Amino acid sequence: MVKARLIFGVILLMVLAVVAGACAKSSLAPLENTTWILESYGEPDNLKALIAGTEITATFDSTEKQVNGSAGCNHYFGDYEISNSQLTFLVLGHTEMYCLEPEGAMEQEEQYLKILNAAESFQVQDGKLRITSGDKVLIYTAK
Repeated sequence: MVKARLIFGVILLMVLAVVAGACAKSSLAPLENTTWILESYGEPDNLKALIAGTEITATFDSTEKQVNGSAGCNHYFGDYEISNSQLTFLVLGHTEMYCLEPEGAMEQEEQYLKILNAAESFQVQDGKLRITSGDKVLIYTAK
């Protein structure tokens, strides 16, 4: 009887470990084929929130290996490469409209594109995407 309980306990622990691993993986949105909305950006200890009335997005297309999105005023696009947790943008282009409102939108867009273009690595955890670029970060939430 004790031996049967021990075997049952071991099997139960193994099943729980497999289920926990599957749940941990499924709670993460994948980098690719997910639309990401920028939450904050800048230095990790001094993050800036987005200016009210602006939305910055990024969508990574796994088939084409292209990123596209809104930089707040203009749309941007380009090719990217992923190797483990490294993220590299080959060429980023963007439209060239000038937005007068909201105030500061063009400066925010310029900072965003500069950080994104110099990306070094990324991490997806708990539905958040974090792109690191030197001493700056971009933090997104899955849409």
